[in-house]
Amino acid sequence: MIRAKKAYILDGMKCKTKVAFFAYMALLLLSPAATICFATEESSLADQKAAAGIIHENLILSEDGKTVTGTVDKGITSAEIPQGVTSIAAKAFFHCENLRSIVIPEGVVTIGSWAFSHCRALSEVSLPKSLSRIEAGAFSWCDKLFFIEFPAKLNYIGANAFYSCASLKSVTLPKGIAKIRNSTFYGCLKLEEVIFPQSLTEIEENAFVNCAFKTVDFPPTLVQIGKSAFYHCPQLEKVSIPASVAEIGAKAFAHCPSLSKVEWSNHSWLKEVDADIFSKSPVYTNLNLPDSISLVNYNGPSQEEPVPPELQGEQEEVPSKKKK
Repeated sequence: MIRAKKAYILDGMKCKTKVAFFAYMALLLLSPAATICFATEESSLADQKAAAGIIHENLILSEDGKTVTGTVDKGITSAEIPQGVTSIAAKAFFHCENLRSIVIPEGVVTIGSWAFSHCRALSEVSLPKSLSRIEAGAFSWCDKLFFIEFPAKLNYIGANAFYSCASLKSVTLPKGIAKIRNSTFYGCLKLEEVIFPQSLTEIEENAFVNCAFKTVDFPPTLVQIGKSAFYHCPQLEKVSIPASVAEIGAKAFAHCPSLSKVEWSNHSWLKEVDADIFSKSPVYTNLNLPDSISLVNYNGPSQEEPVPPELQGEQEEVPSKKKK
């Protein structure tokens, strides 16, 4: 009887405890402090959702779903951009070093600055026909990118866009490209062929430093070749300069140890050529200029200069440009 009484008392205590607990929770939920607490938490979650945008598989999209702004995992190996996207934001896939393949659908118009920079495993990219702009540095340091086909609508490729794409072998530029910008193909060590469009008017400085051309055929529309544009192209043997070229920058074909022949037009717009353009290249001693072009600052053969340090191996940052 004593044990039974004790058990009854204990059960009663447990029951009172439960009632007191639920009463306490009810008061807490009805209090203004609790309302503020829950409202703050809900607001915080909303802010996080707004900041992150829309999550689509392993990608982050803008709130309107039209821009890929990033990825939830930098270690991704593949990605498929959904239909409806029109642009890939700057640095969206920056340093996704394991990314091997990317599907870019029709409708994408712009690939932002440094969007795929340092995607070192990316080997091939299929660009949509709708693409019109590739911004600065978009595919820089994509070491394994060996092939890329540009769509016909593409009319802008930014500076450093393919900087140090060491496996890229051949490029055909579309007819909408009028200018090849600073360091666009700098350090593309295996780039053997570039087919220039008839729309091309200018090649800016450092555009093709340390590439693997044997010959270069410029279109008859080209007007300007920038400073150091083809600097230290070790396999370059022959260059044909069209009559349309009116300006060639300093050291444009310097340090090209195989360059032994330059073909000139008798009706060239050039009035003079600074010998510095071909310094440390074999052709320096035998330019064979037409009578209409004067040679200036020619001092004859000089002592060999060492190859600049920035050309000895891969670089991890874009070199600064200083214009004279």
